[in-house]
Amino acid sequence: MVSRENAVILLFMAAGLALAYGGRVATGLSDTVLIGVLILVGVVAPQAVSGYLDAESSG
Repeated sequence: MVSRENAVILLFMAAGLALAYGGRVATGLSDTVLIGVLILVGVVAPQAVSGYLDAESSG
């Protein structure tokens, strides 16, 4: 069984990869911007969402 935290991470990781690849194909964004999007969506956002969900469930 997949934990809630792992499900959130996998969802955001897939979204980040899709956005980065879509940004590469559909736009003329630089690699730096695409890497920033990938880090923001794939690393920062899941941590924020997991922290929020943990705070909601404990309080």
